[in-house]
Amino acid sequence: MTVIRSILFGVLFYGGTLIIGFCYIPLAVLPGRIGRPFFRFWVVYSAFMVRWVAGIRHRVVLRDDAVWPDGPAIYASKHQSAWETLVFNLLLPNPVFVLKKELERIPFFGWYLPKMRQIAVDRKAGAAAMRGMVAQAEDVVADGYSIVIYPQGTRVAPGVDKPYHPGVYALYRDVNLPVVPIALDSGRLWARNGLIKRAGTVTVAILPAIPPGLDRKAFMSRLEQAIESESRALHEAACG
Repeated sequence: MTVIRSILFGVLFYGGTLIIGFCYIPLAVLPGRIGRPFFRFWVVYSAFMVRWVAGIRHRVVLRDDAVWPDGPAIYASKHQSAWETLVFNLLLPNPVFVLKKELERIPFFGWYLPKMRQIAVDRKAGAAAMRGMVAQAEDVVADGYSIVIYPQGTRVAPGVDKPYHPGVYALYRDVNLPVVPIALDSGRLWARNGLIKRAGTVTVAILPAIPPGLDRKAFMSRLEQAIESESRALHEAACG
């Protein structure tokens, strides 16, 4: 059943994305404010495929009296699979994602990313990339959007250690918003590079926000410890 679900998901998700992307070609030359409601249809379609075809549900828990920020914030999340890149579009308020610029080269999908106000970062550009990221972030925050960033910069399988990159601190320092750590366990159902999707429930833990004002060392240590310890606990609890 798992294999059948996974194949069906692949056919419907990628096939549907291709059809939607082709139909949306005229939107690539129109202002983003016109296209955004249409792009949201793809988001809803993707979430529907994840829930009803792949069978992956989710639940959200607030840890240690954590609350949703009242207004724009920076959400710094664990990144274990493609699941969060799809579902976070509906789960988080007005999200804009920090992503690698190479994704803009993907036919159809990549063409629409700038229209969605996503923050594309050229990782080969060094300090210039950091400045560009902050400038884009300031623009979208001024328009009422929140920012989602994966501090490790890539998908990381459960139990694997990867360093946290300084880009999240640049946003925290210069955009001057609270950072909300997010832990999750999506990787046990949807592997980092795997085709198989296992039915089950992903737990997303919203952790207490880190207020502006910490220095780099204190901030990075607090962020990493919060996300990693909670993600390990979620994985261990789910796997017994």
